[in-house]
Amino acid sequence: MDLRDRLLVQVSVRDVYDAVTLAGHPGSGLVFTGQAGHDAVRMARRSGYDGPLLADRRRYAGSARLRGTARLSADWIADQVEAGATAPLTDSGYIGKGDHESLHAVLEQAIQWDGVIAVLPVHTRWVAEDRPVLLRTVADYGMQVALVVEDGPPYRPLPLPLLSAGVPALAALAHGAEWAAIGVREVLRHLYPEPHEIRGGWRRGGARSAFVPERLEFVPVERLGDGTCGCSTCHGRPLRRLASADEIEVNTHNAKVLHRLHNRLLRSTHRERWWQELTA
Repeated sequence: MDLRDRLLVQVSVRDVYDAVTLAGHPGSGLVFTGQAGHDAVRMARRSGYDGPLLADRRRYAGSARLRGTARLSADWIADQVEAGATAPLTDSGYIGKGDHESLHAVLEQAIQWDGVIAVLPVHTRWVAEDRPVLLRTVADYGMQVALVVEDGPPYRPLPLPLLSAGVPALAALAHGAEWAAIGVREVLRHLYPEPHEIRGGWRRGGARSAFVPERLEFVPVERLGDGTCGCSTCHGRPLRRLASADEIEVNTHNAKVLHRLHNRLLRSTHRERWWQELTA
């Protein structure tokens, strides 16, 4: 099962019953997030979902996040393989600013497993000032990786897969990344610096944001304007109606409009130029 050119939908394990609705179109796939991510992968496979499935343990996030020198779990890798994941992701810790030891620790451990994708949750400096070092180190190890970039100043896209991203996931695909994943809610579209004030929330009925293609951004549903949307969820109705919609309806709208934008990207003859014109 190929991840190439896929725009995956990143969800929490509690979303397992809604997940197939959000990622049922061609070119999509799912990333289940949390300690029970492999169980969600197994449930999705048993329900008949045949698209790409990944599981991100996300030990790199939150107030108790681990440093990248933490030992990777062989059991976590084995559980993903047994559950039917497309490729196992490492349960990496956080790689802070200038933390070369953590970067090498994750890659040194991950290289022992064939077909594993090394998750690299990095401080924003790694993709800005230190990007040549990051790219060279990844190339030296010669293995598949997926970045998670901590919130910070904007940066030029890298040709590497992204997890837990928002609009930068599309930018990464346009600049040569094999695949990328966009979170269905704020907490899954960010890696917040610690300590931080939680935004977006995990609970059903919490804060929701709708993707507005014309603005290329997620907008809190309470702030949506008078524009309309022609996706098969909205049927030409005003976007502001999503302020009173269920979370699954908002997320279904997001998945459909992002899928449409993703298709435009795939059809473009020069993806990077297409992205530059779109964002101009």
